[in-house]
Amino acid sequence: MKTQFLYHAEAVGASGYLTLPFQEQIEIQASAALPINGGHGSARSENFNHRNILSFHRAESMVIGSYSDRDKAHGTVASVVVEGVNVMNVVTCDRVVLRLTSKHDDGGSEPSFIIHGSHFDNLRIAGHPIHVDLATDLFSEMSTWSKLSQAHAHSEKFREEMKGLTLLQREDNALPESKGMLGLTLARNLDRLPGGLTRNGHGIYVPHFGTVYLGEFFISRTARRLMMLHVDLGCAVEGCGGIGSGEGNGTSWP
Repeated sequence: MKTQFLYHAEAVGASGYLTLPFQEQIEIQASAALPINGGHGSARSENFNHRNILSFHRAESMVIGSYSDRDKAHGTVASVVVEGVNVMNVVTCDRVVLRLTSKHDDGGSEPSFIIHGSHFDNLRIAGHPIHVDLATDLFSEMSTWSKLSQAHAHSEKFREEMKGLTLLQREDNALPESKGMLGLTLARNLDRLPGGLTRNGHGIYVPHFGTVYLGEFFISRTARRLMMLHVDLGCAVEGCGGIGSGEGNGTSWP
């Protein structure tokens, strides 16, 4: 039987749900996914507004899966751009950009993943400019599971940086994974917040609004998942919203 490659990538502009004062889903916007044989797909949504709670001007998502003869590798791209984001006039952003790529070479080595290009343009929370230092450089350099786990095992400097980013903490020097997955935030500078905003776990707490999470990144040996902006509403309006999410992986078979 001939070996084939099973592609996987997905990209979503926005999604969510409300539990107060309504119990309803926020319909998924600008969602694109690859079939297992690869190809190109895109989706677009414009002038979206859900009850003046979550809105944006434009969202575009794109996925690509293809084989490169030059690189001798299968590659995927998941890309999302959302412009004019507004969550209850508390969280606003001119542009949210997600870019996640993967490469699986013919030699059978472990896949590599890059998140360079993922960023926020003019993000504001409660009126304050939030200048986010996203660790896209660090986790693009540590593009494979082996590179990341070896750096964590042998570099005290790397472990110290990871302590400020990982969602799970351990007392020993073992990689803080759970069920084969490492969860973290890409936001490095959450301890330097404007007045009135406080740290809540790996998020930013806004009184009488909720908690804002930036760059939630989940790493496993063969896949990566990233959500750029996640808001947990906890006030007169309760619910959850996500802006700019994507996933990439793939595998050869049999």
